[in-house]
Amino acid sequence: MTIILNTLLWIANGFLVIVFFLTDHMATVLLLPAAGVFVYITTPAQRAWALGASGLALAASLIAPEPVPVFLVVVAVISAIALYLEHYNRPAAHWNIVRSISLYSLAGLGYALWKGLGVSDTIQTDPMMTQGATYLNAIIGIAMYIIPLGIVVLLVQSVLAHPPVGKPEDILTQIRTRGKDR
Repeated sequence: MTIILNTLLWIANGFLVIVFFLTDHMATVLLLPAAGVFVYITTPAQRAWALGASGLALAASLIAPEPVPVFLVVVAVISAIALYLEHYNRPAAHWNIVRSISLYSLAGLGYALWKGLGVSDTIQTDPMMTQGATYLNAIIGIAMYIIPLGIVVLLVQSVLAHPPVGKPEDILTQIRTRGKDR
């Protein structure tokens, strides 16, 4: 009877470990299907790049401290919406998304490395270095919020503001005559 109770206790304990881990990494759980769908819908020519960007995003969401995992989910969701709305140049939109997610993931991994190694704590032994470490911490902290905002702005711009198509003289004629023949 004790063996059965111990086995059930171990199973329940393992289940609770899994539940607590998934709850702690909810942003990664939300990012996983978004990354999978993105890799699936990407064209074969860009699939390897999308897979690499998704892997970087998942690694950054697991390792990096807040706000990186949450913003990776936000960028992934807005990227999916932008890709759905894009009808002008989908390959360019795919590439912008891959590039943006890769950039923020690498910044997040660098942030995790900066926090994990405790670089700012070790260089604060000298008063002059303390000022520099405080300055760097401020820049890094601001960048973790500003980079996703810039990514979202550029995605919105790529969906809503397309460059004109055609020869410049045709565009000028179209604008001057308002599309009417002379």
